[in-house]
Amino acid sequence: MKKQILLLLLVFLSACSLPQNISTKLIETKGKISSDNYLGSYYKDNYVWGGAMNLAWNDLNENILHEKIQLDTKDKTALEMVTKLNESPFNKNDLDEASYYIKSGYGQETVNIINQESRQKFPSKSLKDLDIGLGPEDIIAYAYFLKEVEYQNQFEEKNVTFQNDSVKGFYAINYKQRNNIKILKYWDDDKFIISLQLKNDDDQLFLAKGFSDTSPKTVIDLINSLNNSENLSEINSEDLFEMPKIHLDYQRKYNELTNKSLANKDFTDYYIGEIYENIKFDMDHKGARVENEAAITVIAGAINPQKKPKVRKFILDKPFWVIMKRANSTNPYFILGINNTALLETQ
Repeated sequence: MKKQILLLLLVFLSACSLPQNISTKLIETKGKISSDNYLGSYYKDNYVWGGAMNLAWNDLNENILHEKIQLDTKDKTALEMVTKLNESPFNKNDLDEASYYIKSGYGQETVNIINQESRQKFPSKSLKDLDIGLGPEDIIAYAYFLKEVEYQNQFEEKNVTFQNDSVKGFYAINYKQRNNIKILKYWDDDKFIISLQLKNDDDQLFLAKGFSDTSPKTVIDLINSLNNSENLSEINSEDLFEMPKIHLDYQRKYNELTNKSLANKDFTDYYIGEIYENIKFDMDHKGARVENEAAITVIAGAINPQKKPKVRKFILDKPFWVIMKRANSTNPYFILGINNTALLETQ
């Protein structure tokens, strides 16, 4: 049966920590994730999730609070987000040490160290240095990771169609390029899971089409259950593969959590200040690059309750003046006093 592999909707890049003499092709991963605790968001109607926020969050829990973060709030959305971050299955063991940088600590000195050390470890880091001012008792937790992967063989570039629109993309035209593609499961042309083989098989890149875009749980579970040597198959010379190039540059601010006081022992006079992440992702005919950082600041001092500002009404419904003058002069060149409706346009 001729299988057409044309449009791919979801992209997942995962890291595998394996002994150097074991190929990922021989690994059998039968476990499933236990919960749907991926706190993704939507950017231009596209689901996005990166692991850096979990790395920073975990480091704050482990090295500063010495327990999981608790908030002093009744805000249901904030509490649900904290639960997902506290219970996320992702941690630094899901990456190789060379690909990430994590640090938490107190005061401006920690911010300066983060900027220096992260830039030193990752000279190709494209994200700007942190521009955050902290007091000596304020806390910062930071995480950054960078992954750059190449396919075993480059694909050919061409324009492709996505949702009836013509976009830049790439495709497989010869045996070497088709050999990049391994099939985990093919249901039909509108539902399948494949992987693209990489030069360094410590990482894996999967593409899935035909699944709900509201949660990645189903497709991650399937990848984990199907990703073994017995299931993998190759496409044949008549099969087709093409997909669009992808470019993402996204900042997410976790406004739902800002200004929320902590309920952890010894930290009840702290509240969450800034909390954000930056994600960059590019995928083309050569390979893929993902860059992700997250920063959390926890500020010392209770939040001062702010009085609701009085609503001021600038409504000209009684006699008023109109005065016109040059900016560099103290003398008006026109003055008009409105006392009635004689000069006003009536309906």
